[in-house]
Amino acid sequence: MVGNSSLRSPRVLGLTGPIACGKTTVGDLLLRLGALSRIDADTVVHELMVGNTPVTAAIQDRFGPKVITVDGSVDRGRLGNVVFGDRAALRDLEAIVHPEVRAEIRQRVRGYAGQEGVVVVDAVKLLQSDLLPLCEAVWVVQCAREVEMARLVDIRGLAADAVRHRLDAQPVFASAAVTSVIDNSGSLTQLESQVHEAWERFMQWASDRCENAK
Repeated sequence: MVGNSSLRSPRVLGLTGPIACGKTTVGDLLLRLGALSRIDADTVVHELMVGNTPVTAAIQDRFGPKVITVDGSVDRGRLGNVVFGDRAALRDLEAIVHPEVRAEIRQRVRGYAGQEGVVVVDAVKLLQSDLLPLCEAVWVVQCAREVEMARLVDIRGLAADAVRHRLDAQPVFASAAVTSVIDNSGSLTQLESQVHEAWERFMQWASDRCENAK
């Protein structure tokens, strides 16, 4: 497992993987299985990009008023069209957003101090961030490339070029830190079975570690 904190409470389970492969669905299943909470980095980003926040102001300074809506929040669709396909622009955006997101996630994890259970941290770039040492296990949710593309086109309504830009901008998910890989190319029933088995393994590992620490 990743972390080195047998007495830490709660346990932190990292969740990552490519876009449109079902991390949110897996997170929902984990809540049903008994996880205390899921902290979703994308939700945190949404909250930081509302009007009158330092992040929104910095984005407007860098990318201009064209990416700001009438209510003062960031238009994520327009911003995505600007940065995906432009690596320099994407790096600039990440330099603005990622430190704030990581700080907020750390604060939320600290809010569960002293509670027993599992907090799930869901972040696309978890493996590349300084949040990784918080996690005692990391799951990657993946799916076949053609499934991923079809979901982005059919469900999210993205054009083919936009899909390719988003896929090309994704980080690498192969890492020694990964403790379980969940494949969501099939049915919901198949996904549920994989998640349940991985959860049981993780909880057994956590229980064994607690016993060894006594």
